[in-house]
Amino acid sequence: MKKFIFRMQRVLDIKEKKEEMLKQELGKLIQRRVAHEEVRDYFIKQMNDEFNKMRDSKSFSSADQTLEENYIHALKNNIYKQKLIITDCENKIDKKRLEILENRKEIKVLEKLKEKQKEQYMYDYMLLERKEMDEVASRVTL
Repeated sequence: MKKFIFRMQRVLDIKEKKEEMLKQELGKLIQRRVAHEEVRDYFIKQMNDEFNKMRDSKSFSSADQTLEENYIHALKNNIYKQKLIITDCENKIDKKRLEILENRKEIKVLEKLKEKQKEQYMYDYMLLERKEMDEVASRVTL
């Protein structure tokens, strides 16, 4: 019996490798988002600490208070920048997930095609085998 060969096997293999690469890229994007969330959370903690420090301390001079307010303002800006970066990361993550889903659909289509072609191959092989058996049987009876 001749072995079944799926003519589009290379395409299927490429799609599967692409899926693995896309998953790795998605993992890196998620790690990047988590890192930026940690930085944002650090800035929020620093800002809260500064607010508490200002509220608890009654002996601030106006120069110290101005410095604290400037520092808090800078922290707010950093928090805002981190939120923008996180939003950008989330958009990239969503796009990458859609790309993975599209690739997965293409893989499933190719796998179904492969299965149907294999079934057709097996059916054709069975018919050929039956035909050969009938020829052998007809020769024996003559």
